[in-house]
Amino acid sequence: MKILYLITSLETGGAEFAVADIVASLQKQGLSVDVIACEPRDMVAATHLQAAGIPYRVLCSRRRASCVVLAKLLRYMRHHRPDIIWTSLSWATRIGQRAGQLLNIPVVSFKHSASVKRATYRMRHLSDLWVGDSSLVTRYLVEHMGIPADRVLNWPLYQCDAHATLAAPWDGSSTLQLGSVGRLHSVKQYDKLIKALARAIADTPCLAKRLHLTIVGEGPERAALEQLIERLALQNNVSLPGFSNNVDAYLTSWHVYFQPSFYEGMCLAVHEAMNAGLPIVATPVGELTNCVQNGVTGFIAEGETVAALTEIILHIAAHPEQLAALGQQAHRYVQQHYSRASFDAAAHAIATRLSTLPPHHGTRMDRAAS
Repeated sequence: MKILYLITSLETGGAEFAVADIVASLQKQGLSVDVIACEPRDMVAATHLQAAGIPYRVLCSRRRASCVVLAKLLRYMRHHRPDIIWTSLSWATRIGQRAGQLLNIPVVSFKHSASVKRATYRMRHLSDLWVGDSSLVTRYLVEHMGIPADRVLNWPLYQCDAHATLAAPWDGSSTLQLGSVGRLHSVKQYDKLIKALARAIADTPCLAKRLHLTIVGEGPERAALEQLIERLALQNNVSLPGFSNNVDAYLTSWHVYFQPSFYEGMCLAVHEAMNAGLPIVATPVGELTNCVQNGVTGFIAEGETVAALTEIILHIAAHPEQLAALGQQAHRYVQQHYSRASFDAAAHAIATRLSTLPPHHGTRMDRAAS
């Protein structure tokens, strides 16, 4: 069976970074997978595909109108017709659904967050199957998007490394290293995390020399975040080192991981941090509502985000003895729930389901011409 895996872009992001693992797991099931991105953006995710030896194609060199991208995709598919179109992220999903309509090819769509754009909602029934990248997103597909349960499958995108290096717990006297990994985008709410750090220092001035926040990633909010850091005089307390190919080195140097996002799906970065033995501080969104258990694997920032994060930072700084146990529980959680065997088992279940999709004969274009 031939799958065309269509994704919006190969920019920095969890869904984009997971493509290599997804393709490798599908290939283990005997499926042929052709990866195509609608547009490049920063192309950071392409390095993961290259490292895995997975070829890919980019349809357009820059952002183009949907009709232009669709035309290029149809031209390609007439010479390389797949059995299944598999889509990832909203824009690629809508383009893939149109291509599936025109060429009469079944469409399977990955959903990566518990939120939906209006166009995606209107076109939701054009996909033959939906796959949620976490248990929460899978429920969202059924309960909020109205997809029949028999057309929804679950494939959590994270698979843990059983031999990951663990971070050392904070000793209570050295600098408390706070960290996060993500695209510098408004949805991550890093501005609120920086404001919370400023409030915590204003509340307890002695923390000015004991707190440091590092946010690893690139994105459109960089300039605004840099200006905020300067305005709040946090140049010595906040670092924005940019994108890194060695995130593990950062994780093992931190003591607490923060994810103050407005919304998330699976959030691979949080699960990687948990596997490194870091306690997590997160807003209650996406799969974080399951993996971040208040007082067990970390802390939930509920209510007004800045105030909640400020309170948690102050609590952590005052109670260093709690962090080791929280980090151990976080590590244990991902080891129990996200093994490589479980990841491949989900791929096997999906591959089995794909084989039951009825083949489509001819295309709507062909029938119209006849």
